[in-house]
Amino acid sequence: MIGTTESASGYIIRMKTSNPLHYDNAARNRLEPDDVSGSFAQALNAAVGRVNNLQVDSEELTQKMIYEPESVDIHTVMIAAQKAEIALSFTKSIRDEAIRAYRELINLR
Repeated sequence: MIGTTESASGYIIRMKTSNPLHYDNAARNRLEPDDVSGSFAQALNAAVGRVNNLQVDSEELTQKMIYEPESVDIHTVMIAAQKAEIALSFTKSIRDEAIRAYRELINLR
């Protein structure tokens, strides 16, 4: 057999790897660690920013409908308002679940 040798306990098979990071801890340790907390914080800030943008767009369309009713379609205003409401509701739900999970972790002592 190619790549095998026989020992007292059986055959020793050398594994051929295509990526040195799969089995080489030294190569893995040379890489920079993942910045998971930073990327999570950035993703959370981006999501909250998008929710804020939806709120601002809804408010602008509502005011535009008051001051220039012919320039804005009522359907566009209502759709923007519903998008903003759903996004804010979802954000509140995520916040509430995060607080609940944090309290559970604190109470694990």
